[in-house]
Amino acid sequence: MTDPNITVEEEATVIETLSLLHPNAKKNSLRRMIDYGRVIVDGKKVNKSNMKITKGAVLTVLSRTDGDQKPGSKSSSLPEPVILYSDSFLIVADKPENLLSVATDRGELDTMYDRVSYWASKNKKTRIYLVHRLDRETSGCMLFATSPECRDILQNQFKNRSIERIYYAVVHGKPPTEKGVENSRIQETKDKRVRLVIGNKRAGKEAITNWYTEEIGPINSLLRIKIDTGRRAQIRLHMAKINCPVLGDTRYGRGKTSVNRLCLHATELRFNHPNGEKIHVKSQIPKKMLSELNRKSL
Repeated sequence: MTDPNITVEEEATVIETLSLLHPNAKKNSLRRMIDYGRVIVDGKKVNKSNMKITKGAVLTVLSRTDGDQKPGSKSSSLPEPVILYSDSFLIVADKPENLLSVATDRGELDTMYDRVSYWASKNKKTRIYLVHRLDRETSGCMLFATSPECRDILQNQFKNRSIERIYYAVVHGKPPTEKGVENSRIQETKDKRVRLVIGNKRAGKEAITNWYTEEIGPINSLLRIKIDTGRRAQIRLHMAKINCPVLGDTRYGRGKTSVNRLCLHATELRFNHPNGEKIHVKSQIPKKMLSELNRKSL
């Protein structure tokens, strides 16, 4: 997707025009837009910040995921992604824990998007488009499309909740019942964090988490979790609410922990392929997570 086309009202350089469009952005951030191939003038990609734009020219800024890999970045040195499924329409990759799905405004160069983008350009000669995200700390199945049309089809399945997302989590403690549903709403705060909304049905956004107890250890439990919605930190917040925080969750859970990762893994995706075929992709639960189930003390 792109921002609306902007018709330039008077002659200026590319960087000057971008500064007018984004007055609060730093010059380095604007230059990164150009470096990433995100700035288009009259249908042609811009590669110089001091290039003059004439009055009446049409300028377009592409979204981050629609731009190119940054020239000169160390793409070839990025770790090879684990590909769980791929064809000419889509790719499902296995995201490691503690890796961003896509870059923030800081312009990180090693994200899951970057790794899969480089793999796709090298092995499939195609670009990729982000379909959804996983939290930085969460590992597992992550879906990408190879065209804007496929991306839109797949994203619609997330919106209408026809896609099935299964997670496994090792949580501290024993759930109050064998299975349950948590539907407390989630709201983003002014400092960009998220919190549960209790009792106010208008505040925040709907969030539905279905959980099932798979195994109970000495002090921890293994849960199978199906989410109907995909709010940021949804599972972590809902598990903390039932007093079974996800192991390794230092933000919403028990603070300091002996495990060096968040024990939350996206194990399965079930969805309809753009050609109508039913697709089921699985990722194995990391052994490090399962080993925490047998822990006898914190």
